[in-house]
Amino acid sequence: MYDYYIWKKFYSEKDIIKLNNICNLNKENSFKDVEAYSNLNKKKLKNLNNVECVQWKYVKNILQKALNEIEINNQFNYGYSIYNLNDLDTVLFNTYKENDFYDWHKDLSNNPNHDIKFTILINNSLKEYEGGDFKIFSYGGENTIKDFNESGTVLMFKGDIPHKVISIKKGIRNSIVFFIKGNKFI
Repeated sequence: MYDYYIWKKFYSEKDIIKLNNICNLNKENSFKDVEAYSNLNKKKLKNLNNVECVQWKYVKNILQKALNEIEINNQFNYGYSIYNLNDLDTVLFNTYKENDFYDWHKDLSNNPNHDIKFTILINNSLKEYEGGDFKIFSYGGENTIKDFNESGTVLMFKGDIPHKVISIKKGIRNSIVFFIKGNKFI
């Protein structure tokens, strides 16, 4: 079992343009992202001010292709009991601009009824950028997943694994994020 799986250039540029257009047209205006701080020293964990939200129902026709791979991967490699995504589940649309970052964190749920089993990232950037590398703490150390810098690439990893996005040096990095949830770990 691996800590993460990656599908390079899984979506074509045409798919990414369509996905970006759908997200831009169907943003939830009432969505407000929350600040993230370290529990240890109250240090701000992210400098990311442009996070939009769209409901699954708008993007499911395009993202179903990735979801199929994720479900198969789970079945053969993890065996988690996972929930189906419903139309009201949310997909995050992140835009990292110059000097934006997201420090080490885990994706966890505060809901008493479920846990986040997997975090799914899709690089939906249409232009090149510098910086913004995705790092994950696995196999005993920090690893940079350089392949995720390619547009259309899908990355799946267990939500409880520490990960981060380093600061953007130049350009804009876009990513779509959604979570696969399941029964609480006991």
